[in-house]
Amino acid sequence: MFLGLTLACALLGFVAGLGLPRPIHLLLAQGAGSGPRSPVVEPVAAATGRFGPLPLAALTGLVCALLAWRLGPGLDLLAFLVLAVAGVTLAVVDVRTLRLPDPVLLVTLATGLTLLGMESLALGDFTAYRRALLGGLTLAGYHLCLAALFRGCLGMGDVKLAGVLGMHLTWLGWGVLVTGAFLAFLLAGLTAGVLISVGRVRGDSRLPFGPWLLLGALGGVLCGAELSRWHLAW
Repeated sequence: MFLGLTLACALLGFVAGLGLPRPIHLLLAQGAGSGPRSPVVEPVAAATGRFGPLPLAALTGLVCALLAWRLGPGLDLLAFLVLAVAGVTLAVVDVRTLRLPDPVLLVTLATGLTLLGMESLALGDFTAYRRALLGGLTLAGYHLCLAALFRGCLGMGDVKLAGVLGMHLTWLGWGVLVTGAFLAFLLAGLTAGVLISVGRVRGDSRLPFGPWLLLGALGGVLCGAELSRWHLAW
């Protein structure tokens, strides 16, 4: 289903990924020395330097292909493709610097608001759009509460990213939002446990949460609707 669209989006994502090293380098340079370094920065830096832009291009192409296969044609797909390219950028920067740059977040938010709004206008139905706005505010508010209660665990960049992701996920349904949020915390917790057990980090080490927010969101898009229907069936 949508094979041609999937292949086209995979190629588009691959080409976009080839162009990511330069903006990522600029974002890393802007944040150099402005905050703590991630304890997992060395292996990521080594992999990036060894293989060049190809891993970023392959990853971006794969994510874009999965989104096209899942969503099908529409302006909402374009919004998710922009989110995919921005997400790869944000994940790399967060892993390297524990920062999620505001310019990337704001552009992604503005693009999502515009394209999802245009899709709603074309369909003549703003139900999904209103739900998306509420979902974005809900997920951002939830992470803001966590950031206030557990200082040092989450940053404001994570809160802003949660709002952007919440808007996109809830466009597809509340079940997709819940699945994406749950997967993010599950994956982050498992990864932190493994890193602590092998002595890579300590219990009080700061770890990037943005990549897990993004990976959980992708999982929510791919299987959130089915999981929520399965849960309701029980």
